[in-house]
Amino acid sequence: MRSTLPFRIDRILSIVVTTALLLAMLPAVAPPETSLVVQETSRATLRDSPFGVNSHLATRYWDPASMHVPADVVARLGVGWAREDFHWFRIQPTPDAPYDWTFTDEAVRALNRRGVNILGVIGHPPGWATPFPGDIPHGVSFYAPDPQRFAAFAAAVAQRYRNYISHWEIWNEPDNPLFWKPAPDPVAYATLLRLTSAAIRSVHPEATILIGGVYSFEPSFLRQVAEAGAWQSFDILAIHPYVSPSAPEIGNLVAGVEAARSVAEQYGARPIWVTEIGWSSGRGDRDPVGLVNEQDQANFLVRSMLLLWSAGVEKVFWYTLKDDPGNPYGLVGTGVGYFDYSRLKPSFTAYRVMVENLAGADLVVVRDLFNRTTVLDFEQFGSWRRGDQAYGDLTPTGERARSGRGAAQLRYTFASRTNEFIVFRRERPAPIPDGAYALGLWVYGDGSGNTLKVWVRDAEGEVLQFTLGAIGPPGWRILEAPIVGVAPEWDRISGNGNGRVDFPARLDAIVLDDAPDDLASGGTIYLDDLFAVSGPEAYDAQFQRGDTTIDVLWAPAPVRASIRTGASTAALITRDGGSSTIIASEGRLVIDLGPAPVYVVHRR
Repeated sequence: MRSTLPFRIDRILSIVVTTALLLAMLPAVAPPETSLVVQETSRATLRDSPFGVNSHLATRYWDPASMHVPADVVARLGVGWAREDFHWFRIQPTPDAPYDWTFTDEAVRALNRRGVNILGVIGHPPGWATPFPGDIPHGVSFYAPDPQRFAAFAAAVAQRYRNYISHWEIWNEPDNPLFWKPAPDPVAYATLLRLTSAAIRSVHPEATILIGGVYSFEPSFLRQVAEAGAWQSFDILAIHPYVSPSAPEIGNLVAGVEAARSVAEQYGARPIWVTEIGWSSGRGDRDPVGLVNEQDQANFLVRSMLLLWSAGVEKVFWYTLKDDPGNPYGLVGTGVGYFDYSRLKPSFTAYRVMVENLAGADLVVVRDLFNRTTVLDFEQFGSWRRGDQAYGDLTPTGERARSGRGAAQLRYTFASRTNEFIVFRRERPAPIPDGAYALGLWVYGDGSGNTLKVWVRDAEGEVLQFTLGAIGPPGWRILEAPIVGVAPEWDRISGNGNGRVDFPARLDAIVLDDAPDDLASGGTIYLDDLFAVSGPEAYDAQFQRGDTTIDVLWAPAPVRASIRTGASTAALITRDGGSSTIIASEGRLVIDLGPAPVYVVHRR
């Protein structure tokens, strides 16, 4: 039995709305209204709840007789989907043993009774099914199994649960060396995906197949799976765009979606699901220092989901339901052990409040109001010098300008199957406004998926590289990247500074890098209106439910916001569910914003 929550983010309307968000640093009044830039996004059609959680009942709760305990917590959360593991090594520890469905039966039964849809993940073979002799035969292995045996097991799982589960994800992170040893192999995974998909559909023709969630910021693995002929073997593109411990905005979360979409637009469009996203609330595998606390985790949960939906993602599954020892990604704290689900963290409450307040609403748009200052408009093209890599040229053109009369045309040919890139350095580096925290560029793509980057030279003479994103299909779109924080070592091009952009700073170069390195490509893209982002930073995710408007607002640093309204009062609901009334003045509602999102419910 499937459940559906009345939540429909099925109209992502990429428009410039008239209700402008006005911002100023506290305690000043709001500044004059400035223009908004709303980028075109894919329209996401959601047939049921977009909310999900990695529940792991069958594999991380050790008492099948009390499986109702964690299942009740999932039901209290209000999400429509749970992602559950079906580990081969636990179900069939020896080749001659009958399948043991004890834990999976109880997990499926408990979730199904509570009206929660299940996304099943099939993986984790036993040692006896892999060619690696060092594995314990009855224990878990992360080596690639015999694909025929794996497909047969997957068919048995799908057959048993065909009346309860219709969505199956094949493996988890096959591009991660932790989960595919001795090293990720896109061709071997493509074979496993093809055989497994066919086996599942032989027993459940209506099943929906997901590719095993991949890290989307570097889509070369995904592209190689497609080149190996497996693109038609799945229906939904599952990605894991982790950016922790960075905040969702600084981590440029949306760029991970766009990188995956650039591959899909080349090989065949697919709905995109984020089957894992999360931040640990303390020291964890991606945050060894513990930069993110429980309050940050709750804030990032809401903000990341809103940004992902605005980018056209259909469903998002938070990782995970309960903390693991030493890895506190959960919505529920460790408590006194694996069976204790009593300590609900702030992120649990934040998720539940979001589900409650956005039920039955349509996402209209996620807006921001920044100061966008043009750094280069390409009307006066200037002089550019190509580096040592003779793979293309950058020339002025009036053929396809986005604004004004001029743009830049970048023609390239990456002929070899090794890493190739082109650097175009400006003879007179263009000044970047002091305090800018992001750079953006309008790009007319060619669908190649190659990566566009910029070099910034700062006050210390250090040159740092920032990745704007993957080149998408024909049509103008913004590629944008933060330039705050410490750049990783591989993005420090020259100089011995502190790895941060120290102002005054200048745009030094534009770089096109092939992606993936082993795929030859050639084409033409167009560039226009490179801009810097500065000023107060705030966001407004606007939802509509009938004639009711819900604005979800937040700001990484405190600001005061003013939004237009047609009502005399509005309900202000905090991230944790507290409620108060705001009185409108001259058709405006004034709200003090911070990192914790708030919900303003009113009539426009």
